Amino acid sequence: MQPNAPVTRVVMNRNIMPLVFQSERFFREAWPQISQSVESGTDAASDVQWIAGVVGLEASARVLDAPCGFGRHSVEFARRGCDTTGVDFSETELGRARKAAGEAAVSLALECQDIRDMEFSSEFDLAVNLFSSIGYFSDDEDRLVLDRFWRALKPGGAFVVDTRNRDQCVRSLPPEERMRRGSSTIRVENEFDPTTSRWRARWWRLKRASAKSAEGPPELIGESEIRLYSAHELLHMLRPERWRKVELFGGLDGTPFSLDARRLVVVAWK
Repeated sequence: MQPNAPVTRVVMNRNIMPLVFQSERFFREAWPQISQSVESGTDAASDVQWIAGVVGLEASARVLDAPCGFGRHSVEFARRGCDTTGVDFSETELGRARKAAGEAAVSLALECQDIRDMEFSSEFDLAVNLFSSIGYFSDDEDRLVLDRFWRALKPGGAFVVDTRNRDQCVRSLPPEERMRRGSSTIRVENEFDPTTSRWRARWWRLKRASAKSAEGPPELIGESEIRLYSAHELLHMLRPERWRKVELFGGLDGTPFSLDARRLVVVAWK
């Protein structure tokens, strides 16, 4: 660690399951309030272009995007002519995805479902799990989710997982982050538990009456908890022996994976 690097608060020995349910509540109640602001800084079109290139995606391919959130990647796959299915357990986010599809004049199949309960079987040419959407359950349930994706793919299909690189995050995670969104500031307080590799975040909204006024009192939006995986852990959970080929990248742009890569992207072919 660099001498002047910020030190993230370390917490230990928590009961994991209450935090798992806490994260579920966060994504049902709090995340729809801020998702479009938090995710707006990434370019879904370029993400999808890179994914399509690396897996050799055909225009007629069937694509599963789960969880799909408000549909930014689903819409881009549909723009390419793909038969796209988005799954999410938030009706609010799915409503936004329907609106986005309508505005883009594309067709999406959207299902309100917990990704742990997906029962697709050999239906898709590509399945994607993007924007750090793995790790919000127990380790056993995360394995179950990965199994669900494997089952959903046709033979020869590809699976793309995009999440935070645990080894980079633990060395650089600041104790606090701020994102300005119009008249509001989103403040995120970070904690990391090295005994479980779980990252806890408390999300606050600070509003201003005008651009020049002082920030008002903070409003707690919610709390989230995610299990961060190192590359070898995620590969082990994927059970690489059942995949024809597995490759690692450091981002959805083909950046080589390394200890210092911010993202961990796994591309696996069934």
